[in-house]
Amino acid sequence: MKQKKERRWLTGSLVAGLAVAALVNGSGTTEAYGAYPIKKSEFRMTEYVTEGVAALQQSVGGSQVQSILKGNTADAGSTSKTIVAGGGSTQAAGPTTGQNNGSPAVSQSGTITAGRSNTITAGSGNGPSIHGNIITEGEKAQSGQMAPQDAILGGATLTLLNSQSSSQMLSAIIQTSQGKLIVVDGGLGADGDYLRSQIQAKGGHVAAWLITHPHGDHVGALYKILQDEANGIQSGITIDGIYYSFAAPEWYTLHDPEEVTMAHSIIGTFAGLPQTMLHTVGRGQTIQVDDVTIQVMNDRYELASDKGNNASIVYKVYVNGKSILFLGDLGYEGGNRLLGEVGAQNLKSDIVQVAHHGQNAVGEAVYQAINPSICLWPTPQWLWNNDGNRYKIPQTKSWLGKLNVQKHYVMKDGDQVIR
Repeated sequence: MKQKKERRWLTGSLVAGLAVAALVNGSGTTEAYGAYPIKKSEFRMTEYVTEGVAALQQSVGGSQVQSILKGNTADAGSTSKTIVAGGGSTQAAGPTTGQNNGSPAVSQSGTITAGRSNTITAGSGNGPSIHGNIITEGEKAQSGQMAPQDAILGGATLTLLNSQSSSQMLSAIIQTSQGKLIVVDGGLGADGDYLRSQIQAKGGHVAAWLITHPHGDHVGALYKILQDEANGIQSGITIDGIYYSFAAPEWYTLHDPEEVTMAHSIIGTFAGLPQTMLHTVGRGQTIQVDDVTIQVMNDRYELASDKGNNASIVYKVYVNGKSILFLGDLGYEGGNRLLGEVGAQNLKSDIVQVAHHGQNAVGEAVYQAINPSICLWPTPQWLWNNDGNRYKIPQTKSWLGKLNVQKHYVMKDGDQVIR
């Protein structure tokens, strides 16, 4: 057993070493125009990489990191259709269609609490009257326009966390009615401490950590938490399982050079974790956490354009009859392929995470198929405002305006909570 762990750790060290090589070769750069980062914001690839790899190399078999990863007995790369997070049994596949969703309510010190009504029909009601002229739930709260309403998630909670560095990123936590946590991505390294504190405040037990793709503004926070643990900083949390689909390290070197260092680093870190905690996902697989069903909507795409973003895994989460679609950073080509593969009926969702922070992502036809009542925007203020007139977010706002989406929860307004 010890030899097996050491072999696994040597593999992890080798792959993680690619990150340092990428750093030395200068491939870990970010694309920015003026003061406004277009792609992966302010995540500098030197952050946590060199010191983290060194710390992990001192941790035989990744034993320090393993201390926060407990409880999941399913094998990595499981081919079973349903994984019960936190356990090794399988069940029948979950639902394939969602019901219409609910609507929001009150605001407290930067936190918007949503959802205290029963059902609302998508594409009707109090959406924006002018296409693209969106008033967010945070703005409504500030002007006193929001009224308390009934909960829509049956005791569960969805929280879209705010950026800790005014950067674009994606970090969401779903807490089941029984108290277990599902984390989606997690954000930048700069968001790691805040994410950890939020997980701790919600009981500290992550049953399933879902990753859309290995870009710094999506997996940087998880990487930081794992590196801190390896450095002896106790996280106070447990993680049953991590769910993802990554290409080989060489693919990121060739096809995603702006994010190659982060990709190599997280792959290397995972190589040192217990294999029972790691789950490679694919289309049609479902993950069960308490009464919440997570459906994996696609296999990882390797497409001709926007390759790193189009490699996003899309998750559809069913909570109390409501459906929440996480698109990650899926791009135009990937969105069209997803629509063609699964069809509009299966994309229909009550709540959608707007792809790639609202700009340069899936096309209008995809949002028409989803036809949501609520949009989650992992979007900072500068992007929401289209500062410098250099982003495509006005186009996305216009599409969702035409759909008359009723509620828009935007990261710029602080942590967003739907109950």
